[in-house]
Amino acid sequence: MKGIGSFQRQRGAVAIEFAGVFVLFFAVLYGLLGYCVPLLMLQAFNDAAASGARIAISVNPQAPGYNTLLQTTVTTEVNRRLAWMPASWRNGCYGGSYLEMPPPTETIDTRVYTRINVCVSYPYATSPIVPLLSLPGIGTIPRLPPVLSGKATVLF
Repeated sequence: MKGIGSFQRQRGAVAIEFAGVFVLFFAVLYGLLGYCVPLLMLQAFNDAAASGARIAISVNPQAPGYNTLLQTTVTTEVNRRLAWMPASWRNGCYGGSYLEMPPPTETIDTRVYTRINVCVSYPYATSPIVPLLSLPGIGTIPRLPPVLSGKATVLF
């Protein structure tokens, strides 16, 4: 019996519905996977910068060659924390260095403090790790800032 919802009139409807749902499902899945690596990088950058800033205050300011020793100590610590990551993924924010040199000083209530700024970055816009996918109506996935960076500051 052929009625309004007969099999003959519904031919191809499942394929059209599948195509519509698949595009949405793929966008969500790709977005989930596409954000995992950059957010992992961002978290690792923050951790490495904080670790570099913490170890920087252990360097004796009275030691001969303080600036060189400070630079070496911070660079070694940041690279140790990010050893699992390819070296091309981690850059310094201060002309290729992780540490702002020379460390700026600040005066607060007549006391002079040294500010240690540590920053790790990656220019995601110029060379994305996860290929960017552009879907109509949804936009670019993953949508991230042009530079991923982790910063830490210690005042001592």
